[in-house]
Amino acid sequence: MNIGLLLNLLLAHLIGDFALQTSKSCKHKRDKKWGSVYHYCHALIVFALAWLASWDWAFWWCALLIGVAHFAIDMWKSYCIDNVIWFTVDQLLHVAVMAGAAWMWCSMSDWSMPFDIPVKYVALAIAILVCWKPANIFIKLMLKHYSVNMPEEKSSGFNAGSLIGDIERWLILVFVLLQRYDAIGLLIAAKSIIRFGDKETTKTEYVLAGTLMSIFIAVLAGVMVTMAK
Repeated sequence: MNIGLLLNLLLAHLIGDFALQTSKSCKHKRDKKWGSVYHYCHALIVFALAWLASWDWAFWWCALLIGVAHFAIDMWKSYCIDNVIWFTVDQLLHVAVMAGAAWMWCSMSDWSMPFDIPVKYVALAIAILVCWKPANIFIKLMLKHYSVNMPEEKSSGFNAGSLIGDIERWLILVFVLLQRYDAIGLLIAAKSIIRFGDKETTKTEYVLAGTLMSIFIAVLAGVMVTMAK
């Protein structure tokens, strides 16, 4: 199997499943299930992005299989409890379908990366996206799973915690790629100093748990990029 095709499909998946989806559409899919138009629109977007990611007109039927499978998995997930276990299973199933499609296509044709784009660039784009919305969702669901209480947010409509987490993970990703692990230590120390005077135990536990998971995801993403060839 050509790892480049799989990475292209993963990048298309992250764009379609996270960047182009909103909390409103996800809630509508869970509530309305078969009656939600978002299910069908999302499946069409997944199909189109998978086809585009292949850079091959003949790949349309594999992209269609990915889109149909994505629709079936999402429909099944709409009947499941919204927690970290089913979120993880859902994403693993999507990855398995894409891996199967990539293997099947590469066993039938000689696929190569278009324009001789280095695989590492695609891996970097995947890491950047993973450190954004997917990481935020996973961390929130993981904290909920372990009953780490979320502190009350100010009614401003602006989630500063998510923004800080995004920037934090992207910085750590850059430091890992530059092999500046000492800078990661300085970043953690700086954040600890800022939180030093915080006397709210609940908030401190929430921030500490979220920060550790955030660091783990970013470092893992960075290591995966360095391994890509």
